[in-house]
Amino acid sequence: MMAASTRLAAEAPRYFSLKHIIGFTLLLALLKTGAAAITAVSAVLCLWALTGRKQAIQALSLAVIIKHLNPVLYTYSGEFGIIAWLLLILAGLRIFLSAPLRQLQLILPLLAFSTVVLLLMTVQDNRYPDVSAMKLFVFTYGAAALLVGYACVRDDEADALATWVFSLAATVVLLSLATLPFPAIAYGRFSGFQGIVSHPQTMGPILSPLAAWFLAGVLFKKDSKLLVPLAATLILLAMMILSQARTSVVTVILSLAATFAVLLFKRKRFTSFRTGRALGLTLAVVLAIAIGMGASSGIRQTLTGFVFKYHSKTVDAALSSRSAGIESQWHFFLAKPMTGYGFGVYSWGEFPSGIVRVMGIPISASVEKGFLPTAILEEIGLPGTLAFLCFITGLAKRVAGHGDPAWIAVFFACLFVNVGEMVFFSLGGIGLYFWVFLGLSTRMGKSSEATATISDRPAASRPANLSRHSAQSLGIGRYAREHACHAKADQA
Repeated sequence: MMAASTRLAAEAPRYFSLKHIIGFTLLLALLKTGAAAITAVSAVLCLWALTGRKQAIQALSLAVIIKHLNPVLYTYSGEFGIIAWLLLILAGLRIFLSAPLRQLQLILPLLAFSTVVLLLMTVQDNRYPDVSAMKLFVFTYGAAALLVGYACVRDDEADALATWVFSLAATVVLLSLATLPFPAIAYGRFSGFQGIVSHPQTMGPILSPLAAWFLAGVLFKKDSKLLVPLAATLILLAMMILSQARTSVVTVILSLAATFAVLLFKRKRFTSFRTGRALGLTLAVVLAIAIGMGASSGIRQTLTGFVFKYHSKTVDAALSSRSAGIESQWHFFLAKPMTGYGFGVYSWGEFPSGIVRVMGIPISASVEKGFLPTAILEEIGLPGTLAFLCFITGLAKRVAGHGDPAWIAVFFACLFVNVGEMVFFSLGGIGLYFWVFLGLSTRMGKSSEATATISDRPAASRPANLSRHSAQSLGIGRYAREHACHAKADQA
């Protein structure tokens, strides 16, 4: 009996906790009771974020889900928006004030990028420089807080954060699936599936990091199980198609391609690619789609609606919503290639949804720019774009250096989601969700493989006289030294 339970535990997907999922479900049920409950829970999260770095990150991850719940099910008070901003500020303060100075070096490329953008503001013809300045501050502050926070937590806290974040995402998936029998909730006023979140274009993309994580494990890890990740991937893919968010599927494909390229460049890891699994999975998906389209008119209409949105008849027409924006952004970039028109604003200086101010401070001025490369060229010109590329390259090298394919795929999924939904700089919106995963990927790859070599083995099986040189040859020297320091501190 004990052997069977041990085997099942070993085969269960890592980072998913039934206890966490039940807890999140009960909390979301509590929030359903009214706007007062959401406001009260958000206020509690502000206090909880002050208790530790790990708690600050947990509070932020939960807050971004609360902020983007389905309006058919949930209502918000006027104070909620202010509390959400307060939470971001308090969580950042808790992280920064307790962070060692050496960890602040991690955000130097981010600060360099923000400095370049700030300097550009002095020469830009921007009607709303205060909006640009506020958006730049929120992005820099939030991204820095998450990068530093993840870097400062211990290995056991990083594992706990991964379990928290993945279980929270799994809760959103499961509860969204539960809304399918109720179209008025599952679809609301949209043609795409939104589940328990605010919009189909939110539902699809937030599934991308999960799908990339599962698929990368299947395709790039030799010891990974197949059945559970494959089933989870197919469920996530079906939800993406129902949401009609094409960006989500493109994101997963691009993230896997980028992961493959990174591993190929590293050469020594290329042999871990599971060619048979990749071909078999591709064939299975193609056959399933073909059979489904032939057997059911409903499935055929769903897939056709996914590809040809807005009742378009051709692929060009289906992509017009993105291509027109890209063409416009490129045109404006060519007009001012060295300065751009302003960070987080439209080139013509208006906001369709208006600007919300509190005591004169802009707290909301939403823009919708689908394709990040041309959008940042339009906003901050060549100098800002080059600074951005340096920042992203530094993050990518950090993640790729850790070497875990699943976390590399998660990192690239959080980047490539911006080819259709530019949310990278939206730390006050759904972009925070992707930064929670992106920051996690910069931390978890470091310990998910290397430290597992020693720390995850039973104590009796660990070599008692493992030398420092041997530990370094296994790629765990740094971890072993840090572990020894923590042990000495505990003894003292």
